[in-house]
Amino acid sequence: MLGRGPELELIDQLVDGVTHGKGRALVVTGEPGIGKTTLLQQATERASRDLRLLQVTGVENEADLPYATLHLLLSPVIDQIGLLPAPQAAALHSAFGRGPAAGADRFLVGLATLTLLSELATETPVLCLVDDGQWVDTASVEALRFVGRRLRHDPVGLVVAVREEGRTSGGTPPYADLPVLRLGGLQRDAAVALLAGRSPALPPWLQDRVLAAADGNPLALQELPKSLGEDDSAAGDLLPITDRLQRAFAGQIDRLDEACRTLVLVIAAEGTGDLGTVLQAADRLGVPATALAEAERAGLVVVSAGSVRFRHPLVRTAAYQGALFTQRQAVHQALAETLKGSDPHRWPWHLAAAAFGPDEKVAAALERAADRAVERDGQAAAVAAYERAARLSEDATARGRRLAAAAVAAVELGRFQRAGELCAAAEPLTDDPAIRSRLAVTRARLEFEGGHPRAAARTMIDSAAEIATAMPATAAETLVLAAYYAGHGVDLPLAGEAVALLETLELPPGHALQPWVRSTVEYNRLIRGEVTSDALLSGRSPDSVWEQSWSARSLNVAGHASAALETSEAMVAGSREAGLMGHLANALFHRACAQVLLGRHRAASVSAEEALAVAVDTRQGSVATYLRGLLAWLAALDGDDERCRTFADEAIQYAGDHRTPPSAADATWALALLDFGNGRYEAALGRMEDRWRSWPHSSAWIRSTADHIEVAVRAGEPGIALRLLGELEEHAEQLLDPYAPSIIARCRALAGEADEAEEYFTAALGPVPSDDRPFERARTLLAYGQWLRREHRKAEARVRLRAALDIFSGSGAKLWASRAQEELRATGDRSAAPDPGPGPAARLTPQELRVVRLAATGATNRDIAAQMFLSPRTVAQHLYRAFPKLGIATRTELAALNLDL
Repeated sequence: MLGRGPELELIDQLVDGVTHGKGRALVVTGEPGIGKTTLLQQATERASRDLRLLQVTGVENEADLPYATLHLLLSPVIDQIGLLPAPQAAALHSAFGRGPAAGADRFLVGLATLTLLSELATETPVLCLVDDGQWVDTASVEALRFVGRRLRHDPVGLVVAVREEGRTSGGTPPYADLPVLRLGGLQRDAAVALLAGRSPALPPWLQDRVLAAADGNPLALQELPKSLGEDDSAAGDLLPITDRLQRAFAGQIDRLDEACRTLVLVIAAEGTGDLGTVLQAADRLGVPATALAEAERAGLVVVSAGSVRFRHPLVRTAAYQGALFTQRQAVHQALAETLKGSDPHRWPWHLAAAAFGPDEKVAAALERAADRAVERDGQAAAVAAYERAARLSEDATARGRRLAAAAVAAVELGRFQRAGELCAAAEPLTDDPAIRSRLAVTRARLEFEGGHPRAAARTMIDSAAEIATAMPATAAETLVLAAYYAGHGVDLPLAGEAVALLETLELPPGHALQPWVRSTVEYNRLIRGEVTSDALLSGRSPDSVWEQSWSARSLNVAGHASAALETSEAMVAGSREAGLMGHLANALFHRACAQVLLGRHRAASVSAEEALAVAVDTRQGSVATYLRGLLAWLAALDGDDERCRTFADEAIQYAGDHRTPPSAADATWALALLDFGNGRYEAALGRMEDRWRSWPHSSAWIRSTADHIEVAVRAGEPGIALRLLGELEEHAEQLLDPYAPSIIARCRALAGEADEAEEYFTAALGPVPSDDRPFERARTLLAYGQWLRREHRKAEARVRLRAALDIFSGSGAKLWASRAQEELRATGDRSAAPDPGPGPAARLTPQELRVVRLAATGATNRDIAAQMFLSPRTVAQHLYRAFPKLGIATRTELAALNLDL
């Protein structure tokens, strides 16, 4: 490792940290041949003999097979899976094809991997080494990334070596968010020393050419001389480094005899390094096993018990690409015959590679492999398999069906541009209503993601109308999404059209889609202001995650906060228990919204922060944007300018880039609220004028309009205030939020006639029929106190202002507590004490608080880890840090604490 002192020191630190109980992940990047593999070998050598090593090398042929790499990495400890909690064990068994393919939840698989490594590390520290990370399948990448982001308190190390030009998903580096060590070329003195160590020595003129061509690449420095003689004419015409390396490897391979070259091609085509498969396929081609010895003596391959691998992936590339097509075809045919019956995932690929032209039997086999990949959350594998199957199809309709399936998988994978190309290719090939419906749904999704929700809804409604009679279930599913898209586009007539058609469909009473249909119909009525005593708002208990999601959203929109909180809590618990991390962010978002309505701002911030972390992990950009807006709004209450602006700017940027203004509504409102709270009324008014208006009957619309009115009054724009008040009063009879009358009364007091103000303030502070809304009540008390002070009724003003101060302080609205204090001082009250601050629970970090709350219920560290997607050791560390902050020493003392914020 000439010239790699700093890099070796970093590896030493990582290995030493793992040995002493501190986990860490590291991604080593660089161009091919730069020394990544050698650095991993150094990590292996420098690891203590008491360290358990798990190693794997990514395989290009398996880059689209879900969980292929993870399976190889964990194969030495696969018998330990049974020690995991049942849902995690089932997820890994499903991912590895050892159990029912019910659709492996990729995040539960990641959690299971983390838990398994953590359990192993309780006995012996674990070091995981992954070479050729650019060829690791997408599902395994997600699992490794999940683990790498959470290594801290477990004695587990993860080092991934990946080419700099490694594959990406949706433009995001595959190992994003993990620490990176980039290997550059060697300095000239180190490169010269490396060349000087070879025998025989290169002539000076050739050494200079090699140094120039290699540009510090260690592999090139070692390999180029092996294929160059002193009189090599190629030496006078150096190619770019990658081409030169290819030529170097080809030169070595060409010196082998024919049987050995064929065997090397079999190893390259097989890809996984399974020695048994390689030798069986070679035998079918008449190649003796003894040919392996020549390849090993040439230094091209390394053979160990049961496996064979190339010294470097570029050897494999040169061996495969240097062969003739007919040679590759024969090798893949032999591999397909070898694997048929034993490997349902790989043999169709070899069969396809052996095909000379369209072959329906091969296409059908590959299509079945793609279907299995979808069941195992292998969308990347499915896209590739469906596309290849389409190219091999003999019939246009079958080709169209397979291209449509590829488009659907591409959308799920986030490859929207490719999905659009596949749709365009499939549409002219088929008249089948089912396939055309599938394509319409895919195109609609692309339109929605492209910022055209109304066009997406229109596409889906038209498609559903065509199949309503023949395929009512498919039409129903289509229309549910159409209504959602129309709602996102704020197009009530279009949403109504979708719902009207939905209600005409004839589905069996117990059909699985019935809950979706009911929720869609009820939500459409809600946003129109038509629902008053419907089951949607009467406290029913939805069962499925989707019903819970629709219900929680509907209840929050309607301002029924307690019911929304109950429903979202059930959704959060269910998502955690089942490991549905993709739903967890949405569930936590609904919970945070309900907590905001109920004035539990600190708790809402905890929920929203956890939700944002999950949304970022799961790459749910839209949900993350709504959460950033909500966190910006909460930061505005706290008076935290930097935090508010950071979250708001990110949300507004995303909404602008994706042309989804509703997702930035809370962010713009937050910035206005921050200006309002700091007395910057004109700036606040400008932001409120530019804000996106939500549904006219939603709780958010009522509250933000009320803020707009008060800002206009403070900014000296009574005309604007009266116009907005008129809009509120126009919809007063249709508003579903039980607190709406109180908010409207406050607005009338602020914007109406002065002699009627007290009457309206009194009405606003009167009893309400449902949820307590302390923050809104405090806003009214503050406004009333300000009015009383201006009327020179200071004693009465103090009573209202002290009550407002207490509520603001208790809910964590520091900026508004400060405003109430200032108003109290203006009345001559000098007793207004500073905010005493939150209780002991607020001293905890959000993660510590979640752990402590679960521990207070009696949950074990293992139970908590499963719910929070952490390792048990990390849970223990959180409790270790939390107990001193809470002033306790044991778990039993948690029950006596108030852990509310």
